Amino acid sequence: MGVPDNRSFVADIAARYGRRLRRFLSIRLRNAADVPDLAQEVFLRLLRVEGKESIRSPEAYLLTIASHVIHQHAVRRSSEPVSVDIREVFPELRTPSCDDPPDQVAHAQRLDELERILAHLPTRVATALVLHRIEGYSVQEIGEELGVSRETAKKYLARAVEHCRNHRAAESATTR
Repeated sequence: MGVPDNRSFVADIAARYGRRLRRFLSIRLRNAADVPDLAQEVFLRLLRVEGKESIRSPEAYLLTIASHVIHQHAVRRSSEPVSVDIREVFPELRTPSCDDPPDQVAHAQRLDELERILAHLPTRVATALVLHRIEGYSVQEIGEELGVSRETAKKYLARAVEHCRNHRAAESATTR
């Protein structure tokens, strides 16, 4: 079965509800640059609809399709690799700012310990901690960088801090 010829139907919907669709998408997307692509995807899906005559509320139908497109877009984005790789940050930190050899050794030991601790965390959680503590990102900036909400970024940081505390507590208990 071929794709139905809905071009005039979709053109009418685009003319009537295109602005509303773009506003709907821009409110729900983190990246405004994605709005045109997702709007196009919505209209492409609308082109493939069979039985357009049975659609009672074209605007509601359009926004329902848009909701599905947004959801699929979010799922795809969540599976993308995090744009900040922790391993890229550590070489920059390896160069101590002091010339005193004992301080350089202590600095290197702290970094080795941090790397070991972070290796036991999920990538996003570890990245959130590095972005916050080393790069100085705010919670909001971490969320934007990782493509998650501010609340999720806060949860990542809380989880990372809790993991570090537990690690330190276990380490101090074994050295007693």
